[in-house]
Amino acid sequence: MASEQKEAGRRSVLIVEDDAAVARILKVCLRRADFDTIEVETGGEALKKMDEVQPDAVLLDLGLPDGLGRAVLDRLNESVDGYPAWLIISALDEDEANRRYGPLKGTFIPKPFDPWELVKRLEDLLSRRPPRGTGERDTSPSQ
Repeated sequence: MASEQKEAGRRSVLIVEDDAAVARILKVCLRRADFDTIEVETGGEALKKMDEVQPDAVLLDLGLPDGLGRAVLDRLNESVDGYPAWLIISALDEDEANRRYGPLKGTFIPKPFDPWELVKRLEDLLSRRPPRGTGERDTSPSQ
């Protein structure tokens, strides 16, 4: 999957998804909603990209081929300023995902999903966060 560079002033989303068709749909919808996208297929790539581009949000498929979905989730849970915001997409049902990965705090979206509903949830999640770089802590209840 090709990755895209973040444009100044636009919010960026790191899509961590090994299914090319799902990643393509997410990319199209997010770009139409005025987000920049960066796409990777593995958890290892995601961990590197999170450091390189510091995305505003991450869409994470937990069932990645390299088995590092949990490592990415752990990194997201370590965030102290609320960035990046994140949503989990998975073929698991929510109860099973919560058993395997711990409470996902309202960030879980089961597959198949409506991509426009996902965009709406992501926009809502980001709207509750202070602007990046202000030093304010995120106080939203979802993460």
